[in-house]
Amino acid sequence: MRLFMKSPKKWLGAGDLKKMALIQRELTPRYYRIYEDLYKKIEEGLYREGDKLPSESELCDAYNVSRGTVREALKMLFQQGLLLRERGRGTFVTPQSDKIGQDAQQLIGFTELMKLHHKKATAKLLKIEVEAPKKSIRKLLEIEETDQVVSVERLRFGDHEPLIIERSYFVYDLFHPLIEHDLENQSIYEVLYRETDIRLEDAKQTIEAVLATPADAKLLDIDPGAPLLLIKRIIKTKDGRFFQYSKDLYRSDRLNFIIRTASYTKSNGDFASPLVIGATEDEAG
Repeated sequence: MRLFMKSPKKWLGAGDLKKMALIQRELTPRYYRIYEDLYKKIEEGLYREGDKLPSESELCDAYNVSRGTVREALKMLFQQGLLLRERGRGTFVTPQSDKIGQDAQQLIGFTELMKLHHKKATAKLLKIEVEAPKKSIRKLLEIEETDQVVSVERLRFGDHEPLIIERSYFVYDLFHPLIEHDLENQSIYEVLYRETDIRLEDAKQTIEAVLATPADAKLLDIDPGAPLLLIKRIIKTKDGRFFQYSKDLYRSDRLNFIIRTASYTKSNGDFASPLVIGATEDEAG
């Protein structure tokens, strides 16, 4: 079989395709080729879960490249959650089975999530203040210029390991009964349900990939620039009022989100016919 390329007078054979592949590889940035090679070694089990990766200097020697090139390749693997760096020890292949999975379609508190994974949830309260919100926060929570919010920032731990930085804004009129409670050692949602008649309903969240700032990296005990998941979440009560807007930072090397999708048939209705690519006898060659 031959491939037909642009002009009907030009046909490419196996030798031409091989040359094109070689040219394409030479044009591929070196850091990306190193990333592909390391990814393949992880996928094939040459580097297994929990294995220590060679140091940056060793990888520089192995691939005959600069440290900056190696770091670009490693950055892509970190962003995919395939590697984790432990201070003073080195870089390791992430044990995927140890990752904490959270259903992206289920509204669940951190304490409940840790219980599901048989871990002890604790928190360090970094900030709790009643303040006038910025215009962007007012707009999201649909509150007036004179309304206040309770700004809460907490560092969350699972089995004493820092996992999440929670930065939340709660509508003051709904949240104020909780202010005097011990929010460092108690779940906010548990206190809310125990002490008030407010019940939560809809939540909308978006997930973005970001890099850790030096300040956030220090809190999470990771390197600056390490990949994180930024979860922006807005929650309503059962009676339709906005209750909370949060911007939480998750360690992508320790947590991931599970997203279940509808089948193609359900999603596309009448258009859900199998994709058939046909070829005439002349085209098949």
